[in-house]
Amino acid sequence: MSSRLITEIGFGAIVAAALLLWLGSHLVPKKIPPLTSVLSALMRKRSTRIALVLAWWWVGWHFFVQS
Repeated sequence: MSSRLITEIGFGAIVAAALLLWLGSHLVPKKIPPLTSVLSALMRKRSTRIALVLAWWWVGWHFFVQS
């Protein structure tokens, strides 16, 4: 198996999981809250906002900066 195929399967699994969570949040909102509710609860703390900015910086630095 090539590493490209493994990567594509991994990304496909992430997309499938995201779609299942989205569907579950609409079908059973008491058990699986919508993403907007989760993000709203997470963004209440300053430390979480700082961690999110640092995570985006790390992704940008490692994947989008040409060397």
